Amino acid sequence: MPPAILLNPSPSQQPKAESATARDSEHASAVDLSIILINWRMGKDVAGVLPSIESHKHRCSVETILVNKPAGDGTEELVRDKHPWVNLVSHEIFGIAEMRNVGLRHANGRYLLILDADTELLPGCLDALVKFLDLHPDYAGCGGHTTRLDGSLEYNVKRFYDLPTVLIRRSHIQRFWPNNPWTRRHLMKDRDHTRPFEGDWMAGACFCIRRDAVEQIGLFDDKYYFGFEDVDWCWRAKRAGWRIAFNPRARIVHKVQRLSDRGFNKMALEHLKSGLRFWWKVRHEGMNWAWPRRPVPIRGERRRSLAAEVMKSDRPDMSVVVINLNGRQLLDDCLTTLREAMPRHELEVIVTDNGSTDGSVEMVKEKFPEVKLVENGENLGFTKANNQGVEISHGRYVMLLNNDTRVLPGAFSDAVDYLDQHPDIGASGLQLLNEDGSLQLSVRRFPSFKQALFNRYSLLTKLFPDNKFSRSYLMTDIKHDEIQDVDWVSGACLIIRREVLDEEGALDERFFMYSEDVDYCYRVWECGWRVTYLPFAQVYHLIGQDTKKVRFRLTLERHKSMYKFYKKHYSRSMMFLDLITMAMVSARCGTHLSLAALDVGLHRLRGGGAS
Repeated sequence: MPPAILLNPSPSQQPKAESATARDSEHASAVDLSIILINWRMGKDVAGVLPSIESHKHRCSVETILVNKPAGDGTEELVRDKHPWVNLVSHEIFGIAEMRNVGLRHANGRYLLILDADTELLPGCLDALVKFLDLHPDYAGCGGHTTRLDGSLEYNVKRFYDLPTVLIRRSHIQRFWPNNPWTRRHLMKDRDHTRPFEGDWMAGACFCIRRDAVEQIGLFDDKYYFGFEDVDWCWRAKRAGWRIAFNPRARIVHKVQRLSDRGFNKMALEHLKSGLRFWWKVRHEGMNWAWPRRPVPIRGERRRSLAAEVMKSDRPDMSVVVINLNGRQLLDDCLTTLREAMPRHELEVIVTDNGSTDGSVEMVKEKFPEVKLVENGENLGFTKANNQGVEISHGRYVMLLNNDTRVLPGAFSDAVDYLDQHPDIGASGLQLLNEDGSLQLSVRRFPSFKQALFNRYSLLTKLFPDNKFSRSYLMTDIKHDEIQDVDWVSGACLIIRREVLDEEGALDERFFMYSEDVDYCYRVWECGWRVTYLPFAQVYHLIGQDTKKVRFRLTLERHKSMYKFYKKHYSRSMMFLDLITMAMVSARCGTHLSLAALDVGLHRLRGGGAS
């Protein structure tokens, strides 16, 4: 990795072949953006891009640097006669990385835009790039929305190469099967390119980078003669803890590789050599031959548990297990939001279907081919289905997530970052919101015998919502915008650390559904781990949307599970206490069923009167 550098070195430090126009320091300090172009025998393209820059209306202050290898194509005369505002820098040696570095050394801007000569800026492009990086200081750079002359999208934001992608992209398979799954994944075609998102690397056709990042990471590696200099720089930026973004609001037209068209055979060979050089560099740093999709940030000393996970580069950061039973539309909406949930980490999604008959399985196979699907021929229960998903998961963390949830973008990445920094947290829950955006009480204290009659769904809580037993159990007395340890969190969105699963085992399948989350958090605390509430990461939860049609059975299951929890953890072998607990739970269950029956009866009467 090149050492950290300072841009704008003194004349004695600059290569002898370079020459630059003098610039006063007062002007330099006012520049927001430096545009860096390179040229070798591309005079016609330069003649097209410079008017595009000159006529581009923008609010940010801009300078343009053209690094030119003299080739007699009239570029020097063009700049002198028509575009004297361009800083023309002559450089005798051709090499894309080296010529771009020359431009970077002459740049004064806070941000540095690497731009190909065969491009054209569309309105608002420059301001969109500057504004995005001003708003997101943790991003080393962002690239624009690039289209070809025919209007088709050029996928310039990409994932890092793996071995199948290398073989497919450089073979005839790509020509005859251009939309193959390996290429789709590499080009991130599964993402919505009308919205900003995080990628692994940006192609250098239009890539705006932060000066601070360049001074920390270094310039482009000039050993890359043609190609892969952008991949390599983004790789180093990721390893240093920076992020790379795609910004669709910055739009350009790319006339596509005019340079390589003029010397295809030679340039194709040079591109292959650069690819092999990058592979060797990554391999030499101890990585696998299949290039990792996402490098691990290096930020000094890390905690032991996180350092151990670095060795498992093939392990996803989080596995999400979603249970479904005839909730096709809910599941569709949930899985759609998961695609934006972890922009900085690798996510594995597993759906366990408990015998749906509404086309849920077919929908997952068609719309979400990346999802692992477990198909049960019957309803095995919520707990057992979750355990099936956990069993085939590989993530460092496993999340149990209801299908009636909508995850806000980036929520899971924020949670993973926090848990990586706190290795003593065994389980955690995110902040759940109601459909209208109001807070949903999703953290609890462990129930006592008194609180058995005052939990969330009890009649007494509905009649006397502000009583001290309900307040204590529902934890309405805490600040729900603060990170804090709690007794247990709702299984609608429960994150479990892999080490806890290895140590404590899976969910207790004696709980068909309900109370499995209370029981597991109780076991987590018993093993010496913490259970923590993370309110900075949010999920919408549409309570009961997938259970309305089986209300009576679920009421029975809820109370059966409640009794099992009390018997397992509180009564031990005291038969008398068991009988009292059973009587209390049975009375509560009877009350609930009676009220539910009354509600159904009234509803039918209203319907009959209306007809």
